[in-house]
Amino acid sequence: MGMVKRPDSPPPLLSQVKNQPRSLPSRIILKLQVWATTPQGLSLILQSRMAFKIAIASAVSLVIAQRLQWNYPFYAVIAAIIVMSSTQGSTLKLGMQRLIGTAIGAIAGAVFVILLGSNFWSLGICVLITIFLTSAWKFQEAAKLAGYVSAIVILSHSQLPWLYAWHRFLETLLGIGVALLVNNFIFPARAGQELRRCLSQTLINLDQFYSLVINCAFTGTYDRPRVDALKLSIITSLRTGRELWQEVKQGQTNEPLETQINEAWEFLIRRVWEHILTMEHTVLAKQQDTFWQLLSVQIVELAQETQNAMLTLAMAVKSTRSQISLPEIEIALNHATEKLNQLSALHQVDQEIDELLRFFTFFYTMEEVGRKLQRMAAMLSEGRD
Repeated sequence: MGMVKRPDSPPPLLSQVKNQPRSLPSRIILKLQVWATTPQGLSLILQSRMAFKIAIASAVSLVIAQRLQWNYPFYAVIAAIIVMSSTQGSTLKLGMQRLIGTAIGAIAGAVFVILLGSNFWSLGICVLITIFLTSAWKFQEAAKLAGYVSAIVILSHSQLPWLYAWHRFLETLLGIGVALLVNNFIFPARAGQELRRCLSQTLINLDQFYSLVINCAFTGTYDRPRVDALKLSIITSLRTGRELWQEVKQGQTNEPLETQINEAWEFLIRRVWEHILTMEHTVLAKQQDTFWQLLSVQIVELAQETQNAMLTLAMAVKSTRSQISLPEIEIALNHATEKLNQLSALHQVDQEIDELLRFFTFFYTMEEVGRKLQRMAAMLSEGRD
């Protein structure tokens, strides 16, 4: 598959909607299909699926807990809602953390209420020790929950602490079990599929961030609110991606080994993110435009091909069949390098050394972004040969 340009003409599917006579329902369906392939459409679909699964899991948990005549069925509902995640593996991880936190907090609360009674000394010491030990045992995500549960036992259930602790454990276990079953049978998503979606969205966000940095380099305007939002989204995607990589490594994917994404992608996409941050820093620090304008044509060409490459990779990484190459980046790099070599008499340019250093940092970082994208494309193709 070749490079994805930013065409002025509509996509093929949208062209069908405009050019072929169809009934109104058919036109609506085709337009919805086009919308569903956009990042916004895909994101909304995934969010809707997650909301539907959470609703089903919470309702089922409530019905089962009520049929069992448990006193606090809402705890099962809370557990089902909180631990539900995009994949079976991440749901299980969150569920185990919640189960561990509930067990530690319930046991600690019962022990302290028996030893010290229900008072502020018992509460303070118990919460302190519970959170400290849970964190020390490497259950950081369960620490606050453990402290919260221990406090409830001491303050509200001091008469029958062990019975409450046992019921809390069972209710949490029920919610986690229902969440796992719903996640496995309703819109099931394996780690490999989610990882591809996550990587695709990360590349789309990186493309937008890169575009804003390039625009700032030549116009001096910078949309900081939008940049900050993109940075937050990218950081979140990278964290989510790291967790999904771990799930894939643990075999929680339905993809055959030969079509799985090369692990080096995790390093490369993070390096692209770091390179763009470096470009941003140099652009915001620059004070003169003289030398930048001398290579403006070549830089814009390279930037355009780099952005095209990011979108190409974003589309390809969601597919298990795409074969791609990025020769246009190599051509743009050669053009920029040739122009740079022509400016051999740098001493004739009225430019301070600091400005030259900023420019060369920017230029060679742009080059590194292109090289990383080429390597990512090669890895996708190698994995599918």
